[in-house]
Amino acid sequence: MGNLIDILTYVAPPVLMLLLGAMLRRAGWFKAEADASVSVLTVRVLYPCFFFYHIVGSDEQMAPGNLAFVVGGGFLAISLGFLVAWLVARLTRMDVQCAPAFTFASGIFNYGYFAFPVAISLFGEEILPKFIVFNLGVEIAIWTVGILFLASSGFKFTRLINPPAISIVLALLVKNGGGDAILPSFVWEVIKMLGACSIPVGLLLIGGNISDLMKGFKFSKGYKVEISAVAVRLAIVPALLLLYACKGPVPDGMDWFRKVLLVQAAMPAGIFALVVVRIYEGDRTTAMRAIMATLLGSLLTLPLWLFFGLRLLP
Repeated sequence: MGNLIDILTYVAPPVLMLLLGAMLRRAGWFKAEADASVSVLTVRVLYPCFFFYHIVGSDEQMAPGNLAFVVGGGFLAISLGFLVAWLVARLTRMDVQCAPAFTFASGIFNYGYFAFPVAISLFGEEILPKFIVFNLGVEIAIWTVGILFLASSGFKFTRLINPPAISIVLALLVKNGGGDAILPSFVWEVIKMLGACSIPVGLLLIGGNISDLMKGFKFSKGYKVEISAVAVRLAIVPALLLLYACKGPVPDGMDWFRKVLLVQAAMPAGIFALVVVRIYEGDRTTAMRAIMATLLGSLLTLPLWLFFGLRLLP
């Protein structure tokens, strides 16, 4: 599991799915006109079913204190990214119009569609429920701390009430109320099938968007945005998260939390950030530059962080 060839093999499937999405877009088989409806379907149906299935179907019961620790860990991991990105923007004297979008886009790691298949390959499907609970904290941080950095108008509480977050909370309630046994078997099967579609469809959608982003793409002057984004997302933040994963305290019996941090630390910026920047009328060009630079850079850094991280974890 820990040698570099194996890790490259684990990273290859999601990368190939992204490339396939880009190729389908270029071939005209996956048109941009479909993006809006496919995005809504994925975020509001497929992704929530994926969360629900893996949390409710998990054999592990998480104590309230441990649950709070994991959610808090997700919140702090993303908040750390925003803080480091904000400091780098200040230190590099980034333009006031670019800085908010840079901070937001560089602060968010790709915590779902790219992270999940890598985590499954490395640690098996039993790690997924932990990732999903961790991501509840990530979602909260994005729509609170992240929006405060991105938009002067601040966050809206209603943004926290979204289908993925609702599905996680509902799944935790159902799990504690009896698990999948309280659901009709045919309903459970439908949830399973829909959830299984979420990662492939999501990766194809991201690949198509990457293809669109590459059209007319231009680097920033002096490559300031790209170099800064790579420094934040692929160097400084991963090093800090890995340091905690190796040396930081975790509750007894929760060493798996270190594995969650390792995989999330190695991720590039999430392309989802571009959607949020658009919603809040931020600088999409800056966000695009940060995302593209870290996506390309992660082809080298992602397997290296995983390779060294697996050897350093206690």
